[in-house]
Amino acid sequence: MGSVTPFHQAQIDRLTAISRPSWEESALLGCLERLRAGGLTEGGRVRVHDCWVITDGFCVVYTAPGGQDAGVRVIADGEQFQSAFTFDPTATDFGVDIADFTIGEPLGTRVGTLVPDEDGLGWWGDPPLPPAPKRR
Repeated sequence: MGSVTPFHQAQIDRLTAISRPSWEESALLGCLERLRAGGLTEGGRVRVHDCWVITDGFCVVYTAPGGQDAGVRVIADGEQFQSAFTFDPTATDFGVDIADFTIGEPLGTRVGTLVPDEDGLGWWGDPPLPPAPKRR
């Protein structure tokens, strides 16, 4: 099991309780559940601090496996989906892929290209960066 924050678990509970989730909500739930389980990469070392859905995707604020805080913005037709398992993903497949191969990986050299938001948190992922509206 991953390093699940109380916020992370509360979001899983909230999203699971939605009777007819949107594609974005299902994708975010798939991502959060995969991170909780640990995933194929280093998802078990990720700590989720905030997350929300956006049109065609979601944003996650987290502590990466290397210890760096970051935010990532992912959208369905963006560049972050690795299509490791399928080229025609369900929302859950998309979320799992993002957990395993985007959020669950150390930031590495990406640290030098993070785009800071108004609070100084570095963002990466699918433009525009940093995401709008401003994180909560």
